[in-house]
Amino acid sequence: MPPGSATPSGSAVPSAGSAMPASTRLVWAAAGWVGGIVASFVVAVAAILFVVDRDSSDSSLLESLSIGGLVMLQVPLWLGLVGTPLLARRYGLDWRSQMAWRMRAVDIPVGIGIGLGMQLIAVPLLYWPIFKIFGELDVGRPAQQLADQAVTSLDVVLLLVMTVVMAPVTEEVFFRGLLQGALRDRLGTVSAVAVASAVFAVTHFQGIQMPALLLVGAVHGILVVRTGRLGPALWSHASFNAVTTVILVLS
Repeated sequence: MPPGSATPSGSAVPSAGSAMPASTRLVWAAAGWVGGIVASFVVAVAAILFVVDRDSSDSSLLESLSIGGLVMLQVPLWLGLVGTPLLARRYGLDWRSQMAWRMRAVDIPVGIGIGLGMQLIAVPLLYWPIFKIFGELDVGRPAQQLADQAVTSLDVVLLLVMTVVMAPVTEEVFFRGLLQGALRDRLGTVSAVAVASAVFAVTHFQGIQMPALLLVGAVHGILVVRTGRLGPALWSHASFNAVTTVILVLS
């Protein structure tokens, strides 16, 4: 069947020459990122207005919501990050060739090993000189506060789904797939990894964790470049988050 001809079901098969240009992918990425951030901000403001106990000076949004509520706060951002490339498929975005949406069996042990190595070795080494200069910093406080909200078995399951499944999938698809892929075609590999890692880190809005987030973003970006697949980065991200989540829940 020639490229671009109709399939028996009547849908069109995109031809090789109809792949979405890098500039167009960057527009989609910008729209998805801004839309997700704005939507999350609006939902968070609404939660603060209607959920947080404003009569208590010690109350915060994180402390006032259940794990289910915190998951719902993430939904707008997830929709922006993964919904954008899903929608863009209808307009020519090729997930396999342009976003490296591929995985092999070897990606599982390799990714898990890299994620564990970053969490248990690389990140502590990264913060050692920082602590020497600025003193002990409570790097794990945001994650600890989140884990403290998991008081039931269902809470633990929701927490694991949020941190080990949804966050890695949506973030890797967007930052290493859509954004880095477009930047690589537009600016080159080094700039693509650097910019995508920086945007990934900034999106978390956690200043004290910025060095670790930049490291994770860069390592995952290099993994995708070297393998041509999102698989290793997905498994690395999942194992990196799983270590922290399990340790904090059991502590």
